[in-house]
Amino acid sequence: MHYPENTRQVEAIIQNARKIKTPLVARSSRGPHLHGASENPIAETVDFSCMNRIIKIDRRSRYVRVEPGVTFGELIPLLKDAGMRLNMPLLPRAGKSVVASALEREAVLIPKYQYDYTDPLLTVEAVFGTGDVFRTGSAAGPGSPEETRADMVLPWGPGCVDYLRFFTGAQGTMGFVTWATLKTEVLPSLSKLYFVQAASAEKLTCLANTLLRRRIPDECVILSRVSFAAAFAEDAAEEDKLLSTLAPWVMLCRICGFERYPEERLSIYEGYLKEVCAEAGLEAVPEVSALPGLADKVETKITDCDRRKTYWKLRRGGVREIDMLCPPSRAPRLITLLENLSCPGAVGITVQPQVLGRAFRIECSVFFSGDPTETEQVEKALEDVSRQLFEAGAYFDRPYGKLSKIAFESDPVSTEAIRKLKRIFDPDGILNPGKLCF
Repeated sequence: MHYPENTRQVEAIIQNARKIKTPLVARSSRGPHLHGASENPIAETVDFSCMNRIIKIDRRSRYVRVEPGVTFGELIPLLKDAGMRLNMPLLPRAGKSVVASALEREAVLIPKYQYDYTDPLLTVEAVFGTGDVFRTGSAAGPGSPEETRADMVLPWGPGCVDYLRFFTGAQGTMGFVTWATLKTEVLPSLSKLYFVQAASAEKLTCLANTLLRRRIPDECVILSRVSFAAAFAEDAAEEDKLLSTLAPWVMLCRICGFERYPEERLSIYEGYLKEVCAEAGLEAVPEVSALPGLADKVETKITDCDRRKTYWKLRRGGVREIDMLCPPSRAPRLITLLENLSCPGAVGITVQPQVLGRAFRIECSVFFSGDPTETEQVEKALEDVSRQLFEAGAYFDRPYGKLSKIAFESDPVSTEAIRKLKRIFDPDGILNPGKLCF
């Protein structure tokens, strides 16, 4: 195990690993590690938990620069004090690295502020497998980060190459990121959460598409009844109550007002929301289910990380996941395939609009006991359905484990191009070998 405290030490670790031909794998989040990208039995672990500085919070330019050891649990309260918030995933673990989440392109909750799949990531500093330090975009230089006059928030470059994409979704195979700049959003002055229930997901995906074209909601996410209950129930009794009272599908839609005329803005968005829902034959309501205070609890949770002792996805003991991107038109077919999944445990599905609603990220989580026999059955069922999903138009942009084979074998030309880049930036193949197509 290596515990670097700065970029120079990361350089030294990688340069030494090249000399002695020792593979390395990066880890920045605290456990549990669900996807296995930060675990490699043939590699030494470089743990970034000691690199946990919040370098800069800039409200005027709306960004934050942090090292990879900074977690959601640490950063969210500090941003709130500065009047800002992160565009972040649904209920991330409190110990999840903010930088790792952005690098993994985890789905964000506010699609109307997401203009590219790499958002909210802006620039990074990284050490390639050659041992060379590199900074992307307007952080590229000249000079050190402390000396440069650039604001270091422009993602593209240097030159005409978008180097940022070398690192996102790469699972630490191209380089180890030592700090990142992330875009932040202004904290709303007023907000109101609405629930829209439906018997089918298709009605809600069409509704979300319409709402986001008109840029009405901030947070917008669609959950199956199982996912909703798993995420927001505090115990088994509450979970059973939600499962027995909710419709099969629920959309969370949060509208916000800001510093200038917040009441007026909220009122206008409220009118638009109800009008669009009525046109779709649906109803947006501020309360749902028989649990008192649920709306306030849900709104608090979706603007924070999961600080409970047991992470919500692991309440039953084990979880296995598969996620994909798709255009809105293909979402209903993919969701149907997942609804018909047959395996032990409970199947939860989350549909998150991305990039102004131009695509949906669909995540299927199977919650089960964690028993080894059940684990094998669940993994086999997900492997089988993944091929059906791929043939139906799913795009696996975050392939973990066996899913990598499906993602890369269909495009040998691009796969070989990626391998050529790998040989340039990690010529000895020491960074997380065996992952993706390497």
